[in-house]
Amino acid sequence: MSATIKNIKQVLKPGGNVILRDYGLYDHAMLRFKSGHKIQDQFYKRQDGTRAYYFTTEEMAALFEDEGFEVIFNYYVQKETSNKKEGISVPRIFVQSQFKRLPDDLG
Repeated sequence: MSATIKNIKQVLKPGGNVILRDYGLYDHAMLRFKSGHKIQDQFYKRQDGTRAYYFTTEEMAALFEDEGFEVIFNYYVQKETSNKKEGISVPRIFVQSQFKRLPDDLG
């Protein structure tokens, strides 16, 4: 994952911001995975072959801080997702963050 953040840093000017929302640990989708889909802790393979990783706020902050970013905000967002056609409503957990690229001599 650090390679991805290094790529972001290459194209972002010092002082520029990254704003993101990604899956949070214990999200409903994570808890629904059946055995055999777990690749490693917090990392799963979906039926269509795509992969999903479920972050903690601490992990997300560390990934960006290690590459020279400052944390502006970094918290969990809890939402309820509804499917009216199927008549279900499920709790969702996301990590929402903003990071600022520091000048190279500071980061």
